[in-house]
Amino acid sequence: MRFRMPVLTAVAVLLAAFPASAQTYDVLIRDGRVLDGSGNPWFLADIGIRGDEIVAVGDLSGATADRVVNAAGKYVTPGFIALHEHIEPDILDGYGTVPNYTTQGFTTAVINTDGFNFGASEPLWPLERERELLEAAGTALNLALLVPHGIIRNMVMGTAPEEVMRYATPAEIDRMRALVRQGMEEGAFGLSTGLEYTPMRYSSEEEVLELAKEVAPYGGHFQAHMRSQGRYPKWQLPSHMDHPTQRHVSWMDAIMEILTIGREAGIPVMVDHIHPKGPREWGMSKVTTQLIDDMWEDGHPVYLNMHSYEGYSAYVTLMPRWALIEGEVLGQSMADDFPPVEYGDMRANLRDRLADPATREMIRRDAEYEMIRQGGPENLLITDFPDRSLIGKTLAELASERGETPFETAIWLQMNGFDRPGGVLWMAQAVGTEDIVEWMVQDYTAVTLDRGGDRPDIRDNPAVHPGQYGTSGRLIREHVMTRGTITLPHAIRSLTGLAAQILRLPDRGRLAAGMKADVVVFDPETIRTEATYLDPFVFQEGMTHVLVNGEFVVDGGAPTDALPGEVLRRLGIEGGGHERTDAGLTGPETTAKGAA
Repeated sequence: MRFRMPVLTAVAVLLAAFPASAQTYDVLIRDGRVLDGSGNPWFLADIGIRGDEIVAVGDLSGATADRVVNAAGKYVTPGFIALHEHIEPDILDGYGTVPNYTTQGFTTAVINTDGFNFGASEPLWPLERERELLEAAGTALNLALLVPHGIIRNMVMGTAPEEVMRYATPAEIDRMRALVRQGMEEGAFGLSTGLEYTPMRYSSEEEVLELAKEVAPYGGHFQAHMRSQGRYPKWQLPSHMDHPTQRHVSWMDAIMEILTIGREAGIPVMVDHIHPKGPREWGMSKVTTQLIDDMWEDGHPVYLNMHSYEGYSAYVTLMPRWALIEGEVLGQSMADDFPPVEYGDMRANLRDRLADPATREMIRRDAEYEMIRQGGPENLLITDFPDRSLIGKTLAELASERGETPFETAIWLQMNGFDRPGGVLWMAQAVGTEDIVEWMVQDYTAVTLDRGGDRPDIRDNPAVHPGQYGTSGRLIREHVMTRGTITLPHAIRSLTGLAAQILRLPDRGRLAAGMKADVVVFDPETIRTEATYLDPFVFQEGMTHVLVNGEFVVDGGAPTDALPGEVLRRLGIEGGGHERTDAGLTGPETTAKGAA
């Protein structure tokens, strides 16, 4: 017996006057198992689409359409929403179809994350200019822009080390606040920051809080790459903490900063791509969840976004950069070359420092600290090296083969590898499974890829992560269908309705009459990803049809060349198309499949 949805009497009268059998649609999706994005179980229904809008959900068995999709045995869901992405340069360079996103079911992406936005060659400001360029370039996805903290900090303070390696003055904070307001007036959805990156890592908690307060009157939110994802921020090492910029920040310090912003600014906050790094930090999810739950109890929304991989791609440098450079540079980063440094002959520099017993011991302590931060020798996977026979081996395996310690092997790799810091490209499998599971089951956790788009030259990049092509497939196949970590309705809600709630998108994230026609049809038998750490360039399978604003961006499992995406404006900004609607699962052309 088919499930019957309740229908209001007034709706029934309208249906009698205008029976579903008389209706004609542009697209009709028949007989699908509808997961509407609310977290409820599926129900059997048809979806009728006209233009860019869903106009009917229910029994449309007598209706006709220009295009009919048979979804029998398949799931029909709202389009997926990715909450922390880096695709704006790909779109601006003319690769706006982003097929690695559409074949995963994504129809909307949040950009300008980590506190940056990037055009084809340089940061973009004002946001209205960025919007114009994105619209002119064309995109398959809807895009939600954030105000990027790093960009406005550079605009106000400059870019040179002596300009940004300090706290902002009250006057500079006031100028940044005005830029945040400007961005929000131009339709941004909130403020983003990357507190482990230059120039934001030099900001004070006061600066970040004052900027976050500016989004409150606009109904925006604050989302952050945490100031530290471990015992120290990734740009620091225990041995070099003698510069004023090198203040110690732990995981819990970083979490408390974000929660304090949510409480004192009175806005929703979101932690981006949450994952404590390395075995020392595994299990931190438990206490973090308790703190977030307390925030919710006190009336302060806190959201998370995450991917479901234990590994991440990174230019990990096991040999500390201070041991590779010429001379000494106060405040030298472990993660990048800011402040700018001179390497000269880095191998000779390292050899000279290793010759001194005391300095060698300092290098060993720093290197072994970094190994653990990145997952430990058994979880550091070689993905690129001049000797191709070593690709696919872990640091632990190679050290065992060579009959030496991981530290000695790290020295050998630096001396015999690429002529750059580290000498080798690693996939750092530093995220604990227990933390992935703990956060995935929470009802405030949404989804990110944290990746870029697909473009012709990308296959020359050995640092590409498999999540760039397979995040949603891994989530659904691995964590829903294989492990049973979460249910399918929970996963779809995380990908759709929850993300729309975070962004305050009233017309996306659900399947209902009056909503925008961002729709996914997927086959539960075939949905999967074959992308791996060593072979990431494999498009996901199982998404048979994906529509953005009523147009097919995936058709018959293959990406199309359609560019129907819109650069969205936050709710309340004129011209953004985000008018409030009372449309629900029933409406003038909506009835349950099998209803009388």
